[in-house]
This record gives sequence, C-alpha cells and structure tokens, in this order.
Amino acid sequence: MSKERNIYVMLSATELKTGKLIRFFTRYKYNHVSISIDNELKYLYSFSRLYKRTTLYAGLVKESALRYKDSKVKIYKIPIDNYSYKKIKRYLNILDHSKNKYIYNFLSAFFFLFHKKINIDKSYTCIEFCILILSRYVKVLNLDENKFYSIKDLDKILSKYLIFKGDFYINKSLSWDYDDYLDNNHILYNYFNVVKNIFILIYRFVKY
Repeated sequence: MSKERNIYVMLSATELKTGKLIRFFTRYKYNHVSISIDNELKYLYSFSRLYKRTTLYAGLVKESALRYKDSKVKIYKIPIDNYSYKKIKRYLNILDHSKNKYIYNFLSAFFFLFHKKINIDKSYTCIEFCILILSRYVKVLNLDENKFYSIKDLDKILSKYLIFKGDFYINKSLSWDYDDYLDNNHILYNYFNVVKNIFILIYRFVKY
C-alpha cells in the first residue's frame, strides 16, 4: 500500500507591522501564505523577510514554524500522488540549494492592490510562489501560474481542503536551527542587501 502524500497550504495573520498593514489595505484577515510537504509542518516554504529586524530584505525562505507563534492561521491539506510529491520535494530541494538567486517581488507586491501580477525571473511574492507550486504539481486544482490570485481567492479555491482554523499550535520540540529569522546582523549588512536586491529586481524586470 502506498504511503499517503499531501501538500499543506497555510494562510497566516502575522503579528508584525507589515502584516497588519497588508491586512489593512487588502481588507482581508490573512496576509501571508506558506506551503509544506511535511505532515508536522516543521518545514514551511515561502517568500518572506529573511530576518525579523529587516522588512525589505526578503526572498525564498525555509521557515521554522516558530515564526507563527501567536498567529491566527488556516491550514489546508491537499492529497497528492507519490509522483507529484517526489517532484515537489525535488524542486524545493533545488530551490533551497540556490536560494540566494531568489528575491522577493516587490513590484508585484505593489501592484497587488490593482490585481496585477508582474512576472520577474526568480522573483515571487508569497502567494505567487504558492500558486507556482500548486499549478505545476497539483493539477486537480486547475490553477494557472500566470494568472493573478489574491490570498482571498486561494482561500476560496481550497475551502474543501480546510483541516484547521485558529491559533497556530507550536510543537515544543521545534527549533530555529534551519531558519536565521532571529539573527542580529549588522544593520548596514541588511540594508546593503536590500539595496542590492532592489537593483537586481529592476534589472531582471527590464531584461524580462
């Protein structure tokens, strides 16, 4: 008998100021999306800030679930076949080993309020990254990676797969060992990388 395989999508209402600001403008109670293929949700993938202290220094992140302490969440569990599971796992591993090439798509984030998606190579927002994975590997959902989706849209699409809604449960055995979120890098280091990533984003946008 083959082992049950699933992909998990988690919507969250993060407690940082940027999360509250996003919810204010979108008028929706969730502001962030993460995915996981781990049944215990120890490993989550998204596009988000790399460090707690630096809002704009963002990119591909392998998140610790500890980021979501005290957060309101909705969790969806979508069954997938073993072939799709292996494909997703392989793709996430490839991304994780080249994560420095991936940056947050601030242009798409800005145009989000206008329901516009700005395609830039190796650059995504959290919702764009989630849609990318689901559209390529979870065919039952019939998503289009080139189409604009809001977090509210995704919530409706996945409604029948909802398994949990409420305060995120933090397993006491979790740690930060693979997530540098709490690192206190020098502020000049962080802001140098913010400026560098903005220039890279503009270059990729013009080149694209």
